[in-house]
Amino acid sequence: MNVAEPVDIILLSYNRVEYLEAMVAALEQRTRWPYRLTVVDNASAPPTRTWLRSNSGRFERIIWNRRNEHLAGLQHGIAATAGELFVLSDADLVVAPPTSDGCWLTRLHALAERHPDFGLIGVRLDSISVARNAHLEKAPLVDGELLETPTGVWLNLIRRDALRIPYLGDGITCHALRRAGYRVGVAAHVYATHLGDGDPQRHPDYLARKQAASGWRTTYPNYRELAGSAMPPTLLALALAAPVLAALSRDGIAAADARELCGPHRLIGAVRDAIGPAGGSVAASDTLVLVDRSPDGSLLSRALATSSGRVIALAAVVVGQPPEDWKLSREEPGPTPVLLRLAARASRPRWRARLLYSTVEHRDQWLAVFRAGCFGDSQQLRLYVFERVAPGGASELPAAKLSAGASPFAPPLRIRRRRIGAFATKLRRLIRAETRLTRGTGRRSH
Repeated sequence: MNVAEPVDIILLSYNRVEYLEAMVAALEQRTRWPYRLTVVDNASAPPTRTWLRSNSGRFERIIWNRRNEHLAGLQHGIAATAGELFVLSDADLVVAPPTSDGCWLTRLHALAERHPDFGLIGVRLDSISVARNAHLEKAPLVDGELLETPTGVWLNLIRRDALRIPYLGDGITCHALRRAGYRVGVAAHVYATHLGDGDPQRHPDYLARKQAASGWRTTYPNYRELAGSAMPPTLLALALAAPVLAALSRDGIAAADARELCGPHRLIGAVRDAIGPAGGSVAASDTLVLVDRSPDGSLLSRALATSSGRVIALAAVVVGQPPEDWKLSREEPGPTPVLLRLAARASRPRWRARLLYSTVEHRDQWLAVFRAGCFGDSQQLRLYVFERVAPGGASELPAAKLSAGASPFAPPLRIRRRRIGAFATKLRRLIRAETRLTRGTGRRSH
């Protein structure tokens, strides 16, 4: 009885630890062909690296990169392994359960044996998107089982002898394999789920930083999926909204039950989109929230004159006795002025470009920072929670006239796309690959 030779699977990890954990678990549960698992970590944040250390026994090896080398980091894993066939992948895929034909790796291995002219065979994603694999619908079908087309780094089974240059990226690798006389393709009926499809909502900062990384050393596409992510608020918006949102939470009030009185721009709604602008009558069950930085407290006065229920305000005015028919439930300090100045400075375009979508992906962490900054004796703003004790109010509030992107607290974010740098990167890699292949100095990948 012949014993199947283990295949080295090399994963490239960078943050998004929940994706990595799900992928490793699926590989363990659904892979029947023997394999050795190598992880190349691209200098991830502590949560990912902590998880890798805690689960080191599940891997053949872990390679700790000192910096983020992007896709080129996979070369470290290639060089550390020796099998004739190996698999490369981003760490955001969940393989499908085995079928009557075997597991995903058994089926890829069989395809490689039946098609020795293919140097790379990847799995097919079970989601179709314009930005990813819609082009497969037009790819030539070989023997009813292989779609001949370049592919991304999605569980690609590669022949070591076919890869004669160091790994630089998916596009250059497919080109180099073709120049070496091999074909590249995707298994038409071997699927995996791409967890990265959830990045616009779960990890927009990750996508934005990949896109912004295009330059001389690495290149990524223009991620149109970012249009589906929430508009990133400024740090100043987070600093001002934090105490109001904390008061809502302490009082057990859902964000959807709050309405913002804007003056003139949405601020709290730029941080929590479940909070809508006040318009029409505010029901007694609604809580009116606002930030009033004016010295006369005009917006706060308007809220108290029109609301029929509760008002939570961050205001610059010092309230002595509450107005008639209102009870001041509590007064708390607002953000310390030093923190507000730092937030305002970090909201300027230069610093904001460094944050990218962090204020969306790490919104709760930023809010926690600014909630913790509500202390001291020199606050310029104070938090007030008012409750009406007698019937009244409920007069009409004009709907806020807001246009998309009009608020300075959630302006459109333009990611710096160095398209010339991206083109130069591709050209540089192409010249490097062609030089090695043309001169015959292309070496085996290890």
